[in-house]
Amino acid sequence: MKLSLFFVAAATSAISITSAFVVRPAGSLSRTRQTLKMAKGFGPAKQEPRQKSDGQKDRETKSNKYDEIAATGGQEYNIYVRKFGSDDQSWFPCGAIAVPRGAQVSDAIFANEDGIKAGIVRTYPKLKGEEMEMEFGFNLKVYPDDPVEVASKTGKSAGPSIGNWISNVLSPVDASKVPPPPMKE
Repeated sequence: MKLSLFFVAAATSAISITSAFVVRPAGSLSRTRQTLKMAKGFGPAKQEPRQKSDGQKDRETKSNKYDEIAATGGQEYNIYVRKFGSDDQSWFPCGAIAVPRGAQVSDAIFANEDGIKAGIVRTYPKLKGEEMEMEFGFNLKVYPDDPVEVASKTGKSAGPSIGNWISNVLSPVDASKVPPPPMKE
């Protein structure tokens, strides 16, 4: 009898000791909140989103054109500017341009000269008033460590010429959408 009483006392103390380390779920009451659901809400009405300006629409159009030319295999170039006749270390980055294969980068730069100059003056206010003394340069965006080449205005040559023929022969052609030749079986 003493042994069974001792055994029962030891078992109950062991259970009480080990139950101290057991995680018990805390009794919690879950209450759901009733929220007011109003369609309009409180406060002033939200303002209409601002309409895009003509300049913003123009920039988006040009950005889409840049993306389109780059996606179809055109070359991407970084554009730089410096004061005319400065040394080769004084180029300021002023944007990027994408040119279709076979087109000249210089022609694309000077076709957009007014817009590029406006962007340069906006980015570098100290160059305001020196727009006539700006000299443009470029290098391939893929190779930014290459030296900057000076962009020069070239006169448009009309008609076929040896220079145009050589340029067309040496120009890499985008053949990504050309189907392979048929295989004879």
